Amino acid sequence: MKKTHLVPLMMGAALVLSSPLLAASKSEEAREKTVALSSVPKAAVDAAKQALGADPTEAKIITGTKPQQYELEAKNASGQEVAVHVRGDGTVVKRETENGEHERGER
Repeated sequence: MKKTHLVPLMMGAALVLSSPLLAASKSEEAREKTVALSSVPKAAVDAAKQALGADPTEAKIITGTKPQQYELEAKNASGQEVAVHVRGDGTVVKRETENGEHERGER
């Protein structure tokens, strides 16, 4: 096979293989619904505050999660948006930053 055919083939394969990853992140966002911070369990808010290093300013409930998960967001000291996914009992499940980095916590 000529090298000129190899590059488009590799790029196509990369797009096909990355599609499920992109769909997963979009489907997660589709399951998030903004809720009042006051409706989030205190243990979850306290855990988020500690993990974020700031008071959460926005809350979302993530539908379809068992046990129930919430995404709580804040701005860190450098002004970057940060978020954590927490369970109602205060277990931090995942951390996110404005630039899209994810860090999984306990399961």
